[in-house]
Amino acid sequence: MAVLTREAASARGDELALADDDDTRTWAQLDIRVNRLVHALRDAGLGSGDTISVVAGNRNEWFEVALACSHAGVVFVPVSWHLVASEMAYIIEDSGSKAVLVGHRFTDVVAEALADPRSSAVELAVAIGAPGDTRFADFEAFLGSGSDAEPKDQAFGGPMFYTSGTTGHPKGAVLTHRGAASNLLNLAFWQTMAGAAQDMAIAAGDPPPGSDKKPGESYPGSVLAVPLFHVTGCNCCLHPVTAVGGRLPSCTAGTQRRPSS
Repeated sequence: MAVLTREAASARGDELALADDDDTRTWAQLDIRVNRLVHALRDAGLGSGDTISVVAGNRNEWFEVALACSHAGVVFVPVSWHLVASEMAYIIEDSGSKAVLVGHRFTDVVAEALADPRSSAVELAVAIGAPGDTRFADFEAFLGSGSDAEPKDQAFGGPMFYTSGTTGHPKGAVLTHRGAASNLLNLAFWQTMAGAAQDMAIAAGDPPPGSDKKPGESYPGSVLAVPLFHVTGCNCCLHPVTAVGGRLPSCTAGTQRRPSS
């Protein structure tokens, strides 16, 4: 994998990296799955500079897509699952998305958005957790089609968040490489202080009963409940926790579409 996660995958391959309501990923598993996803995206014709849209709740696959794009030079657009089909179609067109990945809870509204003429540039539509939905390619089959070899020519890709559009149409704001690095530096102090506090607590004695820590070991983590289409979830949790090899449990509770009025 790319530099951001290589050290943790090599040093702690059997330890927990991701967890959601349904499953977990170790660092070794995450490494292989992200490699496969990078290759699968490239095999589908998506490469550096291209854009995809993601409509999904907080789940392990969302992070895998984000990390794959981050290492393949692909821009990913976290689309709010509160939007209606016409609003999604606008973002798909405006962002120039060539592919859409959707969680199983949002397949109907995304299918409606893809039927909109503004989504005509989309060449690939993949559903996560909906293997029987013939409107979409299956995520696990798509991921499995890619090689697990270390991808060559890795390049930075990052998120493009859309504003709420309170004064007109929503506008996309890309997180540049410089912006991502600056964000990590700004958050480094918080992570360092939290890690230091944990280290001191563990150094004072043996880990508590039931802990999988060894004396002197401490890896930070963050329970992520904020929707990942919001900049806080991606920039302020995903990036810094992954950069220091921490654990990232996510909560899918609340990632439900609002009832139609």
